[in-house]
Formats: sequence, C-alpha cells, structure tokens
Amino acid sequence: MKYDNVLPENTAFSWDGMKVFRKGQYLMMHSIIYRTMLLKDCGLELPKHTFYVDNLYVYQPLSKVEKIYYVNVDFYRYFIGREDQSVNESVMIRRIDQQLKVNKLMIDMVNFQSIKNQKLQRYMFHQLEIVTVISSILLIRSGTKENLEKKKELMNYIKDQDEELYHKIRYGWMGYLTNLPGRFGRSISVGAYKVSQKLVGFN
Repeated sequence: MKYDNVLPENTAFSWDGMKVFRKGQYLMMHSIIYRTMLLKDCGLELPKHTFYVDNLYVYQPLSKVEKIYYVNVDFYRYFIGREDQSVNESVMIRRIDQQLKVNKLMIDMVNFQSIKNQKLQRYMFHQLEIVTVISSILLIRSGTKENLEKKKELMNYIKDQDEELYHKIRYGWMGYLTNLPGRFGRSISVGAYKVSQKLVGFN
C-alpha cells in the first residue's frame, strides 16, 4: 500500500493537505504510528480475543488527529499469502462474526455530523465504506443463506445507527455492486470484486 500520490512527504501537514484516496487505497495499521498520548486521549480500548481489531486501531484515533507526517519508507514488512493467515479469504469467512463485530464497532464509534473538517470526514467514510464492502463480499462469497441474512442485518444496523450514512454506503457505486439482487446479481458482485483485486489490489 503506497501513499506518495496522496500524502506530502517529509513535512507536517493537516487533513487539508492530503489528496483524495483511490478506492482500495486506505491507511493500515502497518503504516501508522500514533503518539501514545493521542491513543490514551481518544480512549482506545481494543476488544480482547478478537481478530481484525487493526481496523479499530487505525480508525478510532483518526478523528483526534490534527497533524500528520509522512515518511515514504518501509517500517514494516508483512508476509502475505499463507493459507493459515488471518486475512486469507477462507479464514476470514470462517471468522466472519469477528469481522462483523469490528465493522459494527467502527460504525458505533464515529458521529460523522460532529466531524467539522470535510477532508477528515470524507476519509473516515472512505475507510468505513471499504471495511463494510469487504464484510459484504465475504458474506456473499461464503454462499450460505445464514450469511446472506447477516449481510442484510449489517445494512439494517447501519441504517438504524445513521440513516444518512446508510444511504451513502448503500447507494455509492461500491454499495450498489455489493447489493445487486438475486443469485445473478451476487455473481456480478463477486466478479467485480475479483476484477478490483487485480486492478487495484483491493482485499
């Protein structure tokens, strides 16, 4: 994941100094270092014995961030492609309830109307949208009726929490592609997901 096209290098900047992230391009735990005091001030407390909490680690403190400094170097190298890896698709499907738990916690922790900076608000929506699309696609990929019901329940959960947020996610182009009706619609959703994986490395 590279950010040199959206973040100015080797200088302190605010949210107004960043450009628009592409679809499939988002901040990850492996590329972020927060000040310890900021993590304490935002009350970050990750749920125990839960996978995929890296999304919470990245997401919750962002609303408190005022200054960013981007260094375009590899601080951390993460070996991917192992069959037993937590982000392997089949493993994520087996642990889909934990992915959904994290997804819902992300929905709960941010009131978008309270975020005054438009670029920060746009980015936080961008990150939440990506995680929600991943949840939706994994639920479709599982091929079970139970998980298709969980997909509906996730969208209803968003709607109950924030109807404006629901409409932005549900009727954006990624939301549209992951909510096509019927078996044929779901096959189109999966096909679009596979294409996006190849084109932008989205996962």
